[in-house]
Amino acid sequence: MDKLRKIIHESVESALITHTTPFREVKYFHPDGISLPNGSHYQRGGFLNECRTNRDAFILDEAVHDKQYGLADYRGGVIVFSTDINAVQLDTNRIKNKIKQFVATWRIRLTKGKKIHGVINDFNSNENEHIGAYSVGNYFLGRYVGDNGEKFDEKSLCLEINGLSSMALLKMAENIAKSFGQETVLVKDLNSGKIYLADPVDTNENFDDAMSRVNTKC
Repeated sequence: MDKLRKIIHESVESALITHTTPFREVKYFHPDGISLPNGSHYQRGGFLNECRTNRDAFILDEAVHDKQYGLADYRGGVIVFSTDINAVQLDTNRIKNKIKQFVATWRIRLTKGKKIHGVINDFNSNENEHIGAYSVGNYFLGRYVGDNGEKFDEKSLCLEINGLSSMALLKMAENIAKSFGQETVLVKDLNSGKIYLADPVDTNENFDDAMSRVNTKC
């Protein structure tokens, strides 16, 4: 019965993620973000090999596994993001906005550990699932270019969390995107083996409301 309940729960989560959230699955995880070529089998074979190599660049810190609650039920995943402010307008003047974003970026870099801990604490206070252990570092060794030219590489910051369901992991990605002023964050869901690009929910809209919207990009 527990296994059946888990299968149903994960099926519902998968359907919600696919159809009603601001998350887009990355079907071909190519370093340059390009889609599958229409050329010969040789071209496609080389393209898919590059995708596999890049996907393997998600390196996990196994040290947190035995400290994380819920690991028996869910595997969690990895959230990759920049510490550069790029989604928040801090001033209507373009030049002043750039300067303020630069200052805010360096402030975040100096306090990123404390900032992430604050996001984790907020999540634990408001959600049913609990994060007991997590790892932060620059251990994404691949490269990926998103739809809007966002670059994810070895300079990107990574947050690894074990023991979270797919929905909880993506909600955490939303929180990270908003907290760090990101247009998009990269998410590897270890529950499903899928990779997503996650956009932050509108500041005037809560997560549950956003989940009810159909994202035409899916």
